[in-house]
Amino acid sequence: MDKGNDFNTDNLLILTFKWKWHLIAVAVIAAVAATVFSSSYFIEPKFKSTAVVYPVNIVPYSNESATEQLLQIFQSIDVKKKIIEKFDLANHYGIGDNSKDPSAKLFIEFNDNVSISKTEFESINIEIYDKDPVVAFNMVNSLIDETNLKQRELQRSKSLEMHNMYENQLALKRQEIDSLQKQISNLRVTNNIINVEYQTKEVTRNFLNTKGGEANEIALKMKEKGAELTALELKLEAALNYETKLKNAFDDITGDLNKELTYTNVVTQPFVADSKSYPIRWLIVSSSILAALFITFIYISFVEGKKKSPSPKQFH
Repeated sequence: MDKGNDFNTDNLLILTFKWKWHLIAVAVIAAVAATVFSSSYFIEPKFKSTAVVYPVNIVPYSNESATEQLLQIFQSIDVKKKIIEKFDLANHYGIGDNSKDPSAKLFIEFNDNVSISKTEFESINIEIYDKDPVVAFNMVNSLIDETNLKQRELQRSKSLEMHNMYENQLALKRQEIDSLQKQISNLRVTNNIINVEYQTKEVTRNFLNTKGGEANEIALKMKEKGAELTALELKLEAALNYETKLKNAFDDITGDLNKELTYTNVVTQPFVADSKSYPIRWLIVSSSILAALFITFIYISFVEGKKKSPSPKQFH
């Protein structure tokens, strides 16, 4: 096995030495071709702008994390459309209306140039490539701004639902309070009740002093109406306490509607790149040289193998 490996290694060295000028020529041609075809004449250079953000002020839904929810907003069609319209990307990318399915091509181009992903640290990484470094920088900032606006819109929509719910509950509770107050007022006026406890004591004292039927009748009436009045007053107290809780919740949610919150904490600010990030010419050149040499070695091995294999005449 070792001998076979030695033989193959020796064979490779022999072939390399034998065909060295051919291999050098191939490497040079591949390098020159790769250098030329990776130049700005053939491949448009692109500049990269990046940012890293963390979610803040987000109440996640169901089992989603705040990062996952924010990521969905970043990747939403509404946010993408805002960026596309703001920077007139159809013209910027050179996609005309007369091209076949321009909308699909526009979104494909956008997705090729814009990368938004969650990191292992629960942050969101944004990378935008563009032929203009200033445009790439501005797009990153606009993407963050539009995501904040979209999240605020969603948050306010949810807050508005709660606001309307509390408003309706408050209206119903106030109707109940008004009804109870009217019942209590009518009961007091109709039965001449000012202070249940004091008047009950007075009626009881008169009953003990006179032992008359009239006092007895008044005592029974005070007992009945006094209990009814006390029950209504307890209901009113409970309704007033609940109204206070509803009013506090209503005021809180009203405050939320008027807040100008942001939902992204930018920990890595974007900047205008001063050197291109694409294409990586040294990688293209080195890959091209290796690929050309590999293909050349295969061809050389095939040629050398043909030379060593016996011709059909040798079998006659």
